[in-house]
Amino acid sequence: MSDEEKQTRSNARKRKYTFWLVLLLVLLLVVFSDSGLYKRFQLELEKTEMIEKIENEMKRKDSLNTRIKRLLYDTTEIERIAREKYGMTKPNEEVIIIEREKK
Repeated sequence: MSDEEKQTRSNARKRKYTFWLVLLLVLLLVVFSDSGLYKRFQLELEKTEMIEKIENEMKRKDSLNTRIKRLLYDTTEIERIAREKYGMTKPNEEVIIIEREKK
């Protein structure tokens, strides 16, 4: 082989390695940069978790609003709480306390 052929092969090999190195660097940037795929997947997971939290809080809010409405307008609910929590009774009514056995 002549020196010129060796030089051509050496240059081709260098170009080949350079190409693969550049391709590897581009792939690393696409995957791991601040706007890369890895960050995108992390943000999607965080978004899903936040949506679930929002839905749970909306359900909790609805439940609390229902309870507030019952406490404001439902006299039987108010009476139940007065009896259970504060031990209130109607006139001429006896309270019987039943103690449960501890297991």
